[in-house]
Order: sequence, then structure tokens, then C-alpha cells
Amino acid sequence: MLRLLIGLLLLPLSGSLLWVSAKTLAGVAVHSTTAAPFGAGLGIAFALWAIHRWLILDPVGPAAWAARGARWSYVLGHELTHAMAAWATGGSVYAIAVGEKEGHVDLSHSNAFVALAPYCVPFYALAVALGYRVLLWARPDAGGEALFLFLLGGALGAHLLFTWDSLTQTRQPDLDAAGGVLFSVALIAIANALMLMLLLKGLFPEAVPLLGGLREAAGLTKRFWTFAWLGAKPALAAAKRSALAW
Repeated sequence: MLRLLIGLLLLPLSGSLLWVSAKTLAGVAVHSTTAAPFGAGLGIAFALWAIHRWLILDPVGPAAWAARGARWSYVLGHELTHAMAAWATGGSVYAIAVGEKEGHVDLSHSNAFVALAPYCVPFYALAVALGYRVLLWARPDAGGEALFLFLLGGALGAHLLFTWDSLTQTRQPDLDAAGGVLFSVALIAIANALMLMLLLKGLFPEAVPLLGGLREAAGLTKRFWTFAWLGAKPALAAAKRSALAW
């Protein structure tokens, strides 16, 4: 019950942060002169997702095989993120099973962080960033920034889309394990919005007013609760008068 109440209280903040992060992404696409490769990777990820969702009807063939490979890769990253979150909190991983539609990881223990980590942490985007950092460490003059941004945009887009699919198409036991659907969805939304804003700030600092965005999200949340209080105040007063009348 407590986590349900916390989830309800966090919903306005999560909605505000999602709105601001979407505006931030749009602002980067419009105003940053170096964001074209990142935007292309992100756009291609969304286009391929839409093609798979609405146009690929044949269960066989190269396109269907690629879609199954993408789903299997997502499940692999999902379970590995569970495992890394468990390791980060001192847990042990006993076994990992990965399939096209679902997977499973046997852990010594779990908590909300372990259960929700795959929905909040873009596994393959982190892998791209780490790989590029290792490349620059080994060969400082390697270049390839445009390719890095393209792959990062594609990996981030895939994370957001597969996370959306996993949350909307099937009931995820991870959400129940973390404290309930409402609580988990609110945390996932907040984590992804903050992750996107921080990532964009790191990649395109001149185009992302991070503090301004956070202040806007705080202002929107405050405005929501102000209007909610003004709307609820007459009802609370009426309920109080009715209770006194009894």
C-alpha cells in the first residue's frame, strides 16, 4: 500500500520529466549542428520498429529473422542488466536463460533496483559508449565520432522502444517484484527521462539547458499539485462539514 501511494505521488513528476526530456530531445535535433548522426540512428531505430510492428506480416524471411534476432538481443541485454545490478548490490548470479520472447536469471537476492534496472539502464547504449572509450584509449586519433553517435542513437532508440513494448504488451513480473505496477512505472519513467537528459547534456552541452529543464519539470509538478489542491479543497471542506453534522 505504501509503494502504491508513493507511485501515485510520483506520477505528476514522472509525466513532467518525460515531457521535458522529449522537448530536450527535440531541441537538440533542431539546434545542435553535431546531432545529425545521433538523430539518424534514433530515427532509424524508430522506423525499423514501426516497420516490424505494422508492415512485416511474413513470419519467415530476412526481415522476420532480423526482428527475431533483435528481440533475442534485447532479452539478452535485459537479463544481463539484471545480473549486473545484482552483482552491484553484492548478490550472486547462478544461471541465465535467454529466449526470443522471454528470459530468466537466477539470483541470490533481488530488490527494486535489481528488478527495474533493465527498464532504466540502456545496456547496449552503455556498451557502445564503453567500446568507443576503449577505442579512443587504444588509438586516440581513431576518430569515428559520427559513427559513435549514430550507433549510440540507434541503441538508445532500441532501449526506449523495447522497454515500451515490454511494459505494454505483457505483464512483467519484475514490476510486481519491485513493489507494484504503478510504483514501478513511475520510477521507470523518471529514470529514463533523467537518463536521456543527462546523456544529451553530455553529448551536446551547448544545446541542452539541463538545469532549466529540471526547473521546468519542478514547476510543472508544483503547478499540478497546486491545481489538485484547489480542486480538492471544496470537496474536503464539504466532507468535513458532513462529518461534523453527524
